[in-house]
Amino acid sequence: MTLSVSTDCLDVFPEPLLMADAGGRIVAVNRHAADLLCLQCGDQPEVTLRELAGLSAAELDSLLHCCLATTAPVPLRLSFYPAGGRALDLRCEGWRCMLGGEAAAMLRVFDEVQAASRLAELAELINRLNQECLARRNSESRLRSALAQLHDINSIRDHMLAQVSHDLRTPLNAILGMTEFMQTQPFGPLDGKYSEYIDDIHTSGDILLQLVDQVLHLAWADAHSRESSTETLADLSECLETCYRVVEPIARLRGLHIVVPRSGGMPKLRADQLLLKQILMNLLGNAAKYADRGGHIEVTLEWRKGNVLAIQVKDDGPGIPRDKLAAINSGQVARSPYVIEDSQIGFGLALSRRTAKAIGGRLDIRSAVGRGTVASLVLPPNLVEAGPLALH
Repeated sequence: MTLSVSTDCLDVFPEPLLMADAGGRIVAVNRHAADLLCLQCGDQPEVTLRELAGLSAAELDSLLHCCLATTAPVPLRLSFYPAGGRALDLRCEGWRCMLGGEAAAMLRVFDEVQAASRLAELAELINRLNQECLARRNSESRLRSALAQLHDINSIRDHMLAQVSHDLRTPLNAILGMTEFMQTQPFGPLDGKYSEYIDDIHTSGDILLQLVDQVLHLAWADAHSRESSTETLADLSECLETCYRVVEPIARLRGLHIVVPRSGGMPKLRADQLLLKQILMNLLGNAAKYADRGGHIEVTLEWRKGNVLAIQVKDDGPGIPRDKLAAINSGQVARSPYVIEDSQIGFGLALSRRTAKAIGGRLDIRSAVGRGTVASLVLPPNLVEAGPLALH
């Protein structure tokens, strides 16, 4: 198959090209060949191939015969003599093409100086690519090694969590067993207050045992089991009541007054009930621990625009300094809890913030020194089963 070429398309090619008819007359060159051979670019250059290459009639016939006999490029070597310029010893390739229905010879010219330069550039490029490939292989090797180390560390961590969780279960079960035994009052009735305290101890121990069981479960289960556990509905009323029963004795000893909403019309929440209790317990526990003696703690439910539910824990305690509050909000306290009066206060808030994010909500904390603190667990509409209700 012979390629049919138009002289108008020669400039599309990035290499020097020239065309000669069957008589050796140059009929077209592109701009790259014109620049290289000092020719007029376009149709009908005023020079013949024989004059340009300094060929004899026999040499020209042999050259045209080779080119017109095949459509595959034939390697050639020619010396060109541009008008007014130095002789150029160039490599060429020639093959047969069709021009205006007539057979013609297409010559592609290679400037050996440029070719050598391009070859050197290509060699340098290949060298850089090889170096980059080697660097990437080394990086991948280091990453695989680091990944293997992380896998080993995770395995050790999971084993330690499972071991610690298992070791904690034994004394917790003993505490729960003893409190259950005391609740039966086998040696006679207990004073009302002591009976309440035993109930509180049993409730706290039961919550702690659930947390230990969850840690044990997470140490061995995959991520999907954690996700599936969040699809159950949590009873907000029961969560608040349980947290109140655990925190109230501590608050009473410190002379604090706690107000928690109690209503059968509270919404159900699409969240892990144990994690929800953990957040509320941390917020109430922080308020009871750091509030001034005789202070007040109040839990309120606020419906915000867009059916967003905010569970707020307010206290009139000493408040948190601005820089420390910024550290809590930024998550830095999770790595380096700050110290006030020889007590770490902030690590629990940072963990509560992370847990709130895990169930799909967020924890907002507002505080000012001398004005108390307001911690709000904000839950989007997709986590709230029921619509806004009047809570009293």
